[in-house]
This record gives sequence, structure tokens and C-alpha cells, in this order.
Amino acid sequence: MTETTIYTVMEFHGTGDPYFGGTAADWSLYKTEDGGHSFISTAEAQRRKLVMAYFPTVADAEQAGTAASTRKGRISALPKKPRLEVPTGQISWIVGNKHVGEEDSELAEDLADRAKRAGASDPDLIAQIVAYALACHRANQELVTHFRL
Repeated sequence: MTETTIYTVMEFHGTGDPYFGGTAADWSLYKTEDGGHSFISTAEAQRRKLVMAYFPTVADAEQAGTAASTRKGRISALPKKPRLEVPTGQISWIVGNKHVGEEDSELAEDLADRAKRAGASDPDLIAQIVAYALACHRANQELVTHFRL
């Protein structure tokens, strides 16, 4: 079995270290207060208490990054190892017992609810749990397609 991966997105903009007169400002993609996505500096994201955006596939990450880019920098989907608190085995089992045709929104809502009932209160942890569940869901969908089930 291959390891399931989740992704974050970075936008690389400008050149050279700002400390030495450069204009580089590389920002991560965050989920905004209105539910959208925006590339924001880490300091601004912390001030606003935003959660980093996590995605189940490279394609989903790059698509969201391209749509959110206002500076038109280079967009890169970066693999992110889930936090140790993310119960990957349990998530994989739960998702494996669901129908591959289940809507992403239903699956995401179910896993977020399960995480909250289990005591998770950190929004970043819940976001990673949901992204991991969706990544498992995509892997199951690919298996069905591959084996023409």
C-alpha cells in the first residue's frame, strides 16, 4: 500500500532576500474567514488566526493556488506529512468502508464531525484530518477506475 499524502500550496514571488534589497515574498495558501483561499504571509495569517489550506491531490492544490494568485508568482504544490495526531489508520479504514461515489462535501463534513466528537478542537488538526480523508477517498476512486469496478 502506498502512503497517502496531503498537499499545501506556496506562491514564490520576487527575487532575492529582502534583507539584502531583494523582493522575494514566498507565501502559503490559507483558508480565509469567508471560506475562500488567499496567499498570505505567515505573520498576517497568525494575526488573523487563519488555517493553512490542505488538499488531497497535487492537481487540487495547484488549481486552488492558481485561482487564488493575485501576484501571479510561481505556484507549487508541496507534500505535507500529516501531524502525528492525525489518526491515519482509522481514517483510512473509515473512508475504505464508504462508497467511492460519496460526495466530497459529505465525507468532509462526516470526518470533521467525528474529529470534533473525539475531542479535536484545533482547526489546523481538523483541516488535516479532512484533507487526509479526501486523499484516501481519491485513492479509492482511482482503484475503482484502474480495476474498472
